[in-house]
Amino acid sequence: MFTRNFNIILIEDDIIWGDKASNLERLRHNMRELPAGTDLVVVPELFTTGFITGDRDQAATLAERNTGDTIAELHRLANEHQVAIAGSFLAATAAQLYNRAFFIEPGGEDTFYDKRHLFTFGGENRVFNAGRGQAPIVRFRGFNIKLIVCYDLRFPVFCRNVSNAYDMLLVVANWPVARQAAWRQLLIARALENECYVCGVNRCGTDPTGLDYGQGSSIVVDFKGKVLMQRANSPLIGAELSPADLSRFREKFPAWRDADEFKLI
Repeated sequence: MFTRNFNIILIEDDIIWGDKASNLERLRHNMRELPAGTDLVVVPELFTTGFITGDRDQAATLAERNTGDTIAELHRLANEHQVAIAGSFLAATAAQLYNRAFFIEPGGEDTFYDKRHLFTFGGENRVFNAGRGQAPIVRFRGFNIKLIVCYDLRFPVFCRNVSNAYDMLLVVANWPVARQAAWRQLLIARALENECYVCGVNRCGTDPTGLDYGQGSSIVVDFKGKVLMQRANSPLIGAELSPADLSRFREKFPAWRDADEFKLI
């Protein structure tokens, strides 16, 4: 039986192109404003570099291993504030580059996932290697969280919730204004079809390639498709999620029991 709600903060911020130190400093600044009781902080896709897809050599100079400065600083911040932190960063493994999602827990536990669906329309496949694994489900403070990255959102089978394996779908993104109507509708659709909370955190601002990400597109959606929170005047967007309410809804309206069986390969 659930005894407490789960508090999440999405940080919708501009990203300083290719400047890891400055972007980490902005995260440190934003986390000083966290309300008491926060469980999870979520930052946008590639939060320390921006969506660098035009120059593999530039990306390679910015890429880090899981043991690099970025993950070390995330561990420090998670421990300092006693929260988990999720997002993605530009990662290197041997000679390959990945858009790597992370879920960093206080106390040192971490989970990584390499983005499987690369955005070929934007040239992501010319810089990054595609991940081969399934999107992970992390259990943290009694809440089961599935972590995906941006373009993954467009593929419902990949996101499918089987037998209520997860309670929240977490989507980190760099999703431009030109396609934000789709972004919003896809987030709501994933919540409805999977009977779960969906939290989508997008960056804001404009990058040096001219892509405009606008402001205010990050939202939290409940299992009925209702938008609970979105950005107002602060980059911090907070929502209180109720595992107990979710459980009651799944019992009252158990559409998940009638889902088709499948195997994702």
